[in-house]
Amino acid sequence: MTVKLAAPTSATAGVTRGNARAEYAYEAIRLELLEGALAPGDKLSVIDLAEQLQCSRVPVMEALKRLEREALVTIVPQVGCRVVTPGIADVADFFVLFAAVEAAVTALAAERRDAGDIVRFRALCRDIDTALANAGGPAAHDPSYRRLNLRFHGEIHAMARSPVASNMAAALWDRSDFYIKMVFGSLYFSRRVIRSHRDIRRAVINGDPAAAEAAVRTHLQRVGNAVTERMAAA
Repeated sequence: MTVKLAAPTSATAGVTRGNARAEYAYEAIRLELLEGALAPGDKLSVIDLAEQLQCSRVPVMEALKRLEREALVTIVPQVGCRVVTPGIADVADFFVLFAAVEAAVTALAAERRDAGDIVRFRALCRDIDTALANAGGPAAHDPSYRRLNLRFHGEIHAMARSPVASNMAAALWDRSDFYIKMVFGSLYFSRRVIRSHRDIRRAVINGDPAAAEAAVRTHLQRVGNAVTERMAAA
């Protein structure tokens, strides 16, 4: 299939002049990969993308090269570009790594959070709970789940106060979301996920690094197992 992207508005077009056009192209294609209709193996036409984004082919190629470095697309010289089709073993290995890194960041957050952090985190968690009550069911493929998940873990990363560790973990989020979308259609907060998030919340608020690390590691390992099991069944 060929990706269909909304053309930039006049306001956006003004912002995307010069080098920012590559950033705009990157964000547009990335969003289609994580929340749109693009699936593993789908072909990406540089010509079509440039036309839809109202830019030249150069920023589109820069965006695709960046997505290739993030293991979301594959570029074959003189052949073309496709969305990656990962193997089960690669996905399993990824979630082992992701769980370890994210668990370490969350442990730091539990250790370093202060009173002000706790107030903000509690408020964020209340906002998330309210939003979840209005989110669509699993069949709706509601992108709000992915965005709420990023807000939740983003706040934990802020409390960790470790840019190096946070950058390592944040770079893996998109791949996790892509793999989940690949097999389930989108990220969704099942009852088990909600329970896991509450365990993580409690550990961070209580200042218990060991419990925080264990909760995140267990949660992401379960997610990885669910993804690979679905891949194997397919």
